[in-house]
Amino acid sequence: MMSASEDDAATGLHGFRTVEPFGPMRPGNSVATFAIHVAVGDLTAMSTANIDEALHRALFIPGFTGSKEDFLSFFGVLDNDHSDRQQRALVSFSQRGQADSVAPVGTDHYRLTDFVDDGCAVLEALGALDHPIDLVGHSFGGLVARRLAIARPDLVRSVVLFSSGAKPIPAAADVNPVIDVLRQHGSAAVFRGAYPDLEDEPQSDPHTEMVRLRAHASSLDNLLAMADILGRFDDVTDALAASGVPVAVVYGHDDLVWPTEMYDEEAHRLGIEPIVIDHAAHSAQIENPDAFADALTGFWDHVAD
Repeated sequence: MMSASEDDAATGLHGFRTVEPFGPMRPGNSVATFAIHVAVGDLTAMSTANIDEALHRALFIPGFTGSKEDFLSFFGVLDNDHSDRQQRALVSFSQRGQADSVAPVGTDHYRLTDFVDDGCAVLEALGALDHPIDLVGHSFGGLVARRLAIARPDLVRSVVLFSSGAKPIPAAADVNPVIDVLRQHGSAAVFRGAYPDLEDEPQSDPHTEMVRLRAHASSLDNLLAMADILGRFDDVTDALAASGVPVAVVYGHDDLVWPTEMYDEEAHRLGIEPIVIDHAAHSAQIENPDAFADALTGFWDHVAD
């Protein structure tokens, strides 16, 4: 068995502490898991093994009820079939309170500004001061990505807003029942919401079991705070446009979380055409990964260095 230092050298993760993968989904030799230290503690992350030598890095930020594992299978699709491995490393991290990342106690530790502060620290740890990073923000992660580009455009090469609305989810009634269920049943309710026909017991399918374990491991304070934010955050589209950071708006044709008209409106305000992924809803990286990978690489190829 390799020592921690030998393992770091093998994966190219110099300066990061390696950690065990979360859940039963095994990343294989092409993806490494590690910790990124921020002010509140350690956030867990994963990356393709070319993280040190790649010309560019892309950072995927997961959404509400999510974690870095949302992109594990997609990294294989994007890395193997759609990109030059020497050109781009792929990285994702679990935000505070998600899965096995640090989880401070109290909803007051999960303000939108806290997630943005963590994101800035992650970007700097990944070398964005010298080589700005391409952001992909999924759903709630898009709220964070917008504000990272506004706050620190020097760290951000581009932003993909992936199934992430510019305004709060339209009806507060869509958010309030979620908060009520979480308060009553705790974080485990996330698994029942995702798989209402399954018992909360070990699952044979690795992805399903990961979702179940994540529901139990994730912070209830995180979930309550994120749900509340999704119902009342500010529209920052004008500030994002003024940042000068290139932006793409990408969403699944059948996405129902935000009205697709809202995605189109933001793209229009940003002066761009939205990219619509056919045969996909809110999680195109799982529902139509090849088309989503094509959308990302097509956008990245047109971003000037």
